Parts: sequence; structure tokens; C-alpha cells
Amino acid sequence: MEDKSLKKSNLAFEDAIKELEKIVEELEKGDVSLEKSLDLYKRGVELTNLCNHKLTEAQGVVRILSRNSSGELQETEFDIDEKGTR
Repeated sequence: MEDKSLKKSNLAFEDAIKELEKIVEELEKGDVSLEKSLDLYKRGVELTNLCNHKLTEAQGVVRILSRNSSGELQETEFDIDEKGTR
């Protein structure tokens, strides 16, 4: 596996997810050494943190456009509670 340092701006969210999927597949096979398993696990944690960071940033950008009771458009923040609902 390549030794890449994660910079928040250089790896797209989708690419991080794809790499995470590959790591999971490799670990699920069970035919990797303990040392490589630990390296893969560490990389997975880094990628997970990167994805969480990017999702948090995106959540701050997303807003909802809706109509109020008088029919005027209004902008409200998109907020998800701990249960994953609005």
C-alpha cells in the first residue's frame, strides 16, 4: 500500500471512500500479516477522519430553500440530529 500523507484538500471524499472499501476487502480476506493489517487499519482511521472532516464541512455549506407560511422563499440551515433525522 502506498504511503500517502493525508492533506485535507488533496484527496476527494469519493476517492477516500473507494480506498476505505479496498482496505476493508483486504482485511476481510484475512491473508495479510499482522504488521500489514495494522498499517491498513491506521490508514483506514486516517481516511475515516478525512471523510468525517469533509462531511462536516459540507454540512456547513448545505442550506434548504423552502417557502414560509406567507409563500415567500426562505433559507434555513440543514441540521441533522444524532439520530440522523432533520
